[in-house]
Amino acid sequence: MFGKLISQLTEEDIQTLVDNNEKESSILEYKQELSGTEPEKKEISKDVSAMANSEGGYLIIGVQEQDGRASAVVGTPKRIGRQPTEEWLESVLISNVRPRITIKPKVIDIASDPDRVVIIVHIPQSPRRPHMVVADGRNAYYKRHNYQSAYADEHDVRSMFLESKTSIDEMKEFLRGRNLDDQKKENFALTPLSEDIANTLIKIREVPEGYQGKPFVLFASCPRYLEERVDIASADFREWLNQRDQIDLFGLNIDFLDYNKEITSDSIRSIKAYPDEEGNRIPIRYIEVFRNGYIENGLGAEFMWSHKELGLMLQIAWFTAAFWLFMKFIKDTYAKLDYLDEISIIVTLSDIKGITLHGFGNKNEKIKWTNPYDFSRGLDRLPTAKQKNFRFEKNIIISELGEQEIEDIVKDVALRVSNAFGETIAKCFDDNGHFDRNQLGGFRNIRGG
Repeated sequence: MFGKLISQLTEEDIQTLVDNNEKESSILEYKQELSGTEPEKKEISKDVSAMANSEGGYLIIGVQEQDGRASAVVGTPKRIGRQPTEEWLESVLISNVRPRITIKPKVIDIASDPDRVVIIVHIPQSPRRPHMVVADGRNAYYKRHNYQSAYADEHDVRSMFLESKTSIDEMKEFLRGRNLDDQKKENFALTPLSEDIANTLIKIREVPEGYQGKPFVLFASCPRYLEERVDIASADFREWLNQRDQIDLFGLNIDFLDYNKEITSDSIRSIKAYPDEEGNRIPIRYIEVFRNGYIENGLGAEFMWSHKELGLMLQIAWFTAAFWLFMKFIKDTYAKLDYLDEISIIVTLSDIKGITLHGFGNKNEKIKWTNPYDFSRGLDRLPTAKQKNFRFEKNIIISELGEQEIEDIVKDVALRVSNAFGETIAKCFDDNGHFDRNQLGGFRNIRGG
């Protein structure tokens, strides 16, 4: 409708709606102002849920309408009680709509009145519809009909449930195509690109004699509602990616996308490669962003080290730091794409059986042992993976992903991975829950930081 991202809208764009006498529709609703009354809470909940249950749309607060057409930019008070109006709006939806609808209001100051603002709420069609309004002790579903919110009948509600289930099935089918659905698969987490990464271990690391494994780490995020939302050929998006060359972690600027970008038919990807002695480029990690919003980060031999006494080891501190960077990256990426809803975070480790865990910071244990691949020597004495593959999945609302939420997810994943190796705690964190950043010296070097 606006021809630009909601984050880029200005007062002039709203004035254009008035100048054009833009009419309300199934995807556009005006409200003159909000004052915080109980009837307003129900009305807002109805309008937002109805749009989420239908085609989606825009709710613009602070525009006067006449006969359903924008007639003046008047603004709404900046605050309702002690709350900024946009926060009041978010809390109303949290209290009155099930399942929750996530919004990200755009607040535009009015030059002529510093106490008033225009608030624009973009409501996408929800993959989790139908959403129910529970205001006034009544439970009801709504949909958009012309330029009004109307009750949804039994047939409408049934159709919305089926459509929501279809979006879940489509996501599961997509992940199945990426071999991420079943950790018992022989080719679990492997695609042609990720298999190239998994094959690099024996080319750049000394491995124990007779070892045939191809360990591989993959982080992925998948929107619940898959649709073409990334213009991978866009110069603007590629420039935005270039600005993600480094990501701050614990005050350190760590190289993240410090390598060339290439465009495929479905994605834009960055592949980091090392030259071998003959000058051939050996791929060691990649980031890939797909048109449908799916994002994948594959890593291999960088996190694997061979020790003459301990055998092949996974550096848990480096693994944890890499996942932390990935979480920061997807948070920024989905914000860039204006995607606010549910995603699945997937973490996999493939072909890790017999690998030991290392990188415990101040808790690192000095274990003297001859050959961890000799099962007769008591493999249970080391934090060693007994299973071939590991898979973790967590559903989150991306717009609720703050720094604390990212840290909580990272700690959860670090603990679960440590458990897969027989450790009861994640030893890269101290007793106060602080990450041992001293372990990142080598990590920064292998990433070029």
